[in-house]
Amino acid sequence: MRELDLAYKGWLYEQNKLRIKEQEKQYAYYSGNENKILKYLDDALSLNYPSDHIAEMQKYYLPLTKKIINQMSVVYKEPAKRSFEDETMTEEYDLILPDNINTIDKRAHRFSKLSNVSLTFVGIDKKQKKIKYWVEPTYKYTVEVDEDMNLTRVTYPKYYADDKGEDQLYTVVWTDKDHYLLDEFGNDKAVKDNKKMLNPYGVIPFADLIIDQGEGYWGEGQNDIINVNEKINVLLTKLISNDLILGTEGTDIAINLELNKKGSEENGIRKIRRGRKYPLVVENAKSDGGLLAPDLKHISNELFVADTMNFIETEVNHISTLKGLRAGDILSAVKDTSDYQKIMDSLTQMEMRRDDYDPCRTYEKKRFDITETVWNTHAGELGVKEFDNKNYSLIVDFAEIEVHKTIQDEQLENEFELKYNLSTPVDWLRKKNPDLTKEDAEKQIKENSLYNSQFSQKPMSKLEELMNRNKTGAETPDANKIISEKIK
Repeated sequence: MRELDLAYKGWLYEQNKLRIKEQEKQYAYYSGNENKILKYLDDALSLNYPSDHIAEMQKYYLPLTKKIINQMSVVYKEPAKRSFEDETMTEEYDLILPDNINTIDKRAHRFSKLSNVSLTFVGIDKKQKKIKYWVEPTYKYTVEVDEDMNLTRVTYPKYYADDKGEDQLYTVVWTDKDHYLLDEFGNDKAVKDNKKMLNPYGVIPFADLIIDQGEGYWGEGQNDIINVNEKINVLLTKLISNDLILGTEGTDIAINLELNKKGSEENGIRKIRRGRKYPLVVENAKSDGGLLAPDLKHISNELFVADTMNFIETEVNHISTLKGLRAGDILSAVKDTSDYQKIMDSLTQMEMRRDDYDPCRTYEKKRFDITETVWNTHAGELGVKEFDNKNYSLIVDFAEIEVHKTIQDEQLENEFELKYNLSTPVDWLRKKNPDLTKEDAEKQIKENSLYNSQFSQKPMSKLEELMNRNKTGAETPDANKIISEKIK
């Protein structure tokens, strides 16, 4: 029985390593980590090219993954509105939330769309006397869960100062009862002044956002997007290095010139290379009449640039459609469509993206419960009031995903709402720029009105200028001078 347990734990360990490797690749492509992307690109190229050929290639990669993931993650495109049945409680909760709450929301949602799960740590900012959230890439975490997929243990790497004051990498451990560090040898170490290594909150301070409840806790990430992105990177690198650079330059063929043989030997097989740097050397070439005359030729290769670009465009179209997106929003080379088609595409996207509302509401509820616990745990030492929800439920209102509107549609809608006092220009301005306060929007409209009025007045004629000067008692200009200026 013990051997079976050890075998199962070993299997889990290997599965977790594979999961981490997979999610690390997802994040590298999303974040645009050049060093890692180029390493993945080299690995993919090695399937068809020897290492010394790859080293000489001009590498090219496209930030496709981030464009697609961000387009898919629109629940928090506009800030969510959080409230309770009690208005005072709503104001108190809003005050303790971090100033960058919408940035955190977007990050959590995008990471969950990328890897299916994201984890948000809930902590306290003692200087600001606010809650703080942070979201790290998913691959950094290792978790244990119960049969209901609730977190029972979370670990992740983090640098802490050791006894000598030098930063060392530790593994941070959280359970609902314990909180401590593990060094590289597996020894326990207290976190700062927490000598008893206890979890002060009684709950693991991580809220998870899970998009799809798949097999196991982690489910499946967007590996199909990563696969397409990598395939396109390989094609673009081939297109630039082999087709456009070497292909357009062509290669030399040397026949019976007794040149020193170039190229390396590997397993007894001569490598055929192309380009002006590597002429193809043919020695002892014969025909019926004996050796061919020495000759040096230059040949060009047949290029398939258009075919390659069409294939890339097809791949982008395909993966975009699968994710409910318009390829034109992902790849600018794709021609724009009609307004009607934009509306039809928007309806498809709205249906797919509304599927994220329920997971996001569940996440908001988890995060609120943990936030309340963390805040109340530190309220005494911070000298602030504890948060009591009085059994009210958190209400989260996500911004609606709008159907594409033409400029004419927006103008008609604004005119209708203005006529029946449903909105004002202040509302329209804040809709375009949510960061503006009401006061800032009003000020900007007044400044714009004053500025525009200066240019909307018709310029005065010379006669009007003369009359105005006479009214103000200014010196009357010479009539001949006025007439001569008028003629000019």
